Formats: sequence, structure tokens, C-alpha cells
Amino acid sequence: MSALAFNAFRPQIQQVMAEDPTDLTRIFSDEVNLVSWQRNADNAIAEYCRTLALTMPIKRIVHVDSVQSDIGHALPDAQGKEAFLHDIALLCNMFSCLMDCQQLGLRLETLRQPMCPKFHTDHLVCRLVCTYLGPGTEWLDANANTLKAAPFAVTLLKGSGWEGNEQHAIVHRSPAGDAPRVLLTLDPM
Repeated sequence: MSALAFNAFRPQIQQVMAEDPTDLTRIFSDEVNLVSWQRNADNAIAEYCRTLALTMPIKRIVHVDSVQSDIGHALPDAQGKEAFLHDIALLCNMFSCLMDCQQLGLRLETLRQPMCPKFHTDHLVCRLVCTYLGPGTEWLDANANTLKAAPFAVTLLKGSGWEGNEQHAIVHRSPAGDAPRVLLTLDPM
């Protein structure tokens, strides 16, 4: 079957805005290239992130069972730190279960300018993105409208490295502006 004939049978690619964490499993649907779980902000974590001034980003491979101790020493002590570490551990646990892996590539940093200001796709299987403070990741829907993740949303971005998704990776970018962002990304290892 030619690629043109195959694409004629493929359903239109869509993004899912979820209110329940179990909807994150919809990333496994062929026609879905993004799932964003719109969860409520945690005020203690948000306050901690306002005081967070990472001089260098935290970038490392972490094991799902030890992520809190793996990164805890690199974060400043302040009210809300334990809640923040607990939330990161929760997201690591959820993502490792979804991706069936025990190790994750973790990046946690404070950004003061867009990291990737132009729309692009990533050549990876899937990435979890959570913006704890500041404007969230933006993406294009099927009609080329720009949508944005809310703070604390857990967003799964399917890349071109996902088998069968080579031509349908989610087109996304960092939001414009210079408002500080505290950003967590996770990649399966």
C-alpha cells in the first residue's frame, strides 16, 4: 500500500485536553499526538517555584524510585520543596508506567527567555512537559490554531520517533515573552 493510500485511511490527527490522569493513556491512540491533563495548580508548589532561582539547569538520568533523592540536594530549601519533589516523583512514576521504563531523562530549569521560540517537532518517542510557573508550551492543532498548556498541566508530546507517527509529530514551541518559567521535561530512557 502506498503512503498516500495509507494516509487516506488514517483518522485526522488530534490533541486531547484531559481532566483526568487516566486519559494520558490516550497518547497510545494512532490518531492522537498530544494529551494535556489540565490539573489544578498547587499553591505551595507555585510559591516555591516563585523563589526558585536555579543558576544551572538540572539535567540528568534519574531512576523512578530515587528521583527525589537524585535531585533534592540540588534544589534550595524553602517551604514547598517537599511538595514540589513529591509532585515531580509522581509525574516520573506516571510517565515511567506509561512508557514502560525505569529510567527517565529529567530536565528541570528556570527559563527567562523562550528555549525553542519557533514551531518545530521533536525526533523522539514521547516527552512529558509540565510548566510549574509561567506560560505553558504552545502547539498547533489540526487547523493550525495555537493552543497553550495551562500552568501545572501535564502534557505528553508525541514525536516523530514514535513508530507510525513519523509524519504526524506534534508541532510545538516555547511561549514568547520573557516571563520566567519553571519547566520540567521527562524523556523515556
